[in-house]
Amino acid sequence: MRKTPETILALDPGLRELGYAVLVGRRLAASGVLNLRELPRSRRLAAARDHVQQWATAHKPTAIVVEKTYPHSLPWLNDLHRLTRGVRRIALRRHAVFAAYAPQTVRKGLVGNGWAKKPEVALAVAHRFPQLRVHLTQDRQWKASYWHNLYDAVALAIHHQRSQQPPSRGR
Repeated sequence: MRKTPETILALDPGLRELGYAVLVGRRLAASGVLNLRELPRSRRLAAARDHVQQWATAHKPTAIVVEKTYPHSLPWLNDLHRLTRGVRRIALRRHAVFAAYAPQTVRKGLVGNGWAKKPEVALAVAHRFPQLRVHLTQDRQWKASYWHNLYDAVALAIHHQRSQQPPSRGR
């Protein structure tokens, strides 16, 4: 009997740019950055939730993972946490596993240093998925920051996938 590979929808939450990645087994099926900057602030949260719902419908993930967020007194930071809670509800409705990981945990697992910078994470991700190397070198800082959302989402997916595998036994 052949086991169907796990499908992971990973999100780097943001209300200006939202990074996403879909990993099916070891294959990167989809990835990108949703640009929400053009929308009025009052519409960004709803638009982000709508897109997550569309991705979940299209890819039928068995797991949805996000970068951990926390409640905050500043409204725009609290909106990020509201987005994460909305994603959790989407996962529950679809009977998918929901997981949230701290950025330091993901970086430690991927790069070996919890305080690694975003370019180091991007290099590690591009090493695993060479098709993403095209976004490594940018002529403007804002472009590099934009694509780091994608790399962070892929890093989340990789971390979740690794954390679900049983530890290998040494002989």
